[in-house]
Amino acid sequence: MKTISRNKCIMCGTQLENKHTIKQFPVYMGVATGEDDVLYSDKKFCYCPNCKSVQLGELVPLPILYQKNHNSAIGKVWQKHHNDFCSFIENFIHGEVLEIGGGNLKVANFLSKLDNINNITVFDKSFPFEKESEKIILKKGFFDVTEIDKQPDVIIHTHLIEHLYDPLREMKEICDVLPEGGFMMFAAPLIDEMLRDNYTNAINFEHTFIICEKMIENIMSYSSMKIVAKKHFSKHAAFFIAKKVASVSGKIDHSYPEHLKCFQGFYDYHVDEVKRIKSLLLNENNTFIFGAHIFTQYLLAFGLQEDMFLNVLDNDPNKQGHNLYGTELVVRSPKILKNVENPLVVLKAAMYTDEIKSDILQNINSNTRFIL
Repeated sequence: MKTISRNKCIMCGTQLENKHTIKQFPVYMGVATGEDDVLYSDKKFCYCPNCKSVQLGELVPLPILYQKNHNSAIGKVWQKHHNDFCSFIENFIHGEVLEIGGGNLKVANFLSKLDNINNITVFDKSFPFEKESEKIILKKGFFDVTEIDKQPDVIIHTHLIEHLYDPLREMKEICDVLPEGGFMMFAAPLIDEMLRDNYTNAINFEHTFIICEKMIENIMSYSSMKIVAKKHFSKHAAFFIAKKVASVSGKIDHSYPEHLKCFQGFYDYHVDEVKRIKSLLLNENNTFIFGAHIFTQYLLAFGLQEDMFLNVLDNDPNKQGHNLYGTELVVRSPKILKNVENPLVVLKAAMYTDEIKSDILQNINSNTRFIL
């Protein structure tokens, strides 16, 4: 597979320097069926010596990276996230709405019930769920300005900005669709905070750079958008409302001195953490690992072995029965723990950890032990 080289900083244009490389990392964070070609790429972590931002130096071509859906937004955390986001924008959203990357339709289905919305046009590669209103217009594929039927009054997206390969240019092109006075309403992860808490879903082939609140504000300013409202969903994610203006005053300060420090802390933590997990798995038999996703792939890349585990556990029924991509590990429902004596589960699922642990203990097997 031929990758796309990113040689210059996406924020300030300075030549990037390599910091760490993880060899032959699986390119897709999901499962593989018997029909899939399993592909790998070096995960090359680079940094900018000028603005200190951290970003991947090799990118997977988009048609390969997003050839199939892997995130069904399952669970209470995601449900609360979408509900809170809709409540946050409810009093601002109106008229013709364009949503980019909303394939699960959770936001569109909620907002379509509002009287002050005419239509919601949704662009995404796939639509695994049904639309609940004729107001929703589906456009299958990556966002394309030539496919817009009407100029939007509002553009919305949730957890899109961190997926852009060239965020300054791409976000400006999206914002240029808006009239002056139009709005962009969006949710974004705070990847710097995720790395500080050592979350393995922070930076990967889909999230190819560390993004923080200051960087989000800079990207919006570059696109002639002024942030007029902001709300934190959690320590690790925030909601924003930005308004299109003629120009944003002041010079953009691309300086992110904490990014390299928090990435290096994340990297060093996992080198040591895998050693700790290995020691706790010694002389254990009924061992499992949770997450048919990047959570498990990272731990394996840092040194855990597949033969330490009987299965990967995951709540998504679409993943169960398949192999975790890039491994021979078969994915099973956590319900299989019901008849296992004193199972031991490695559970490193970022912000979802408490929810998953509680569900297993309360509803499946109260004798389950965890390595957190």
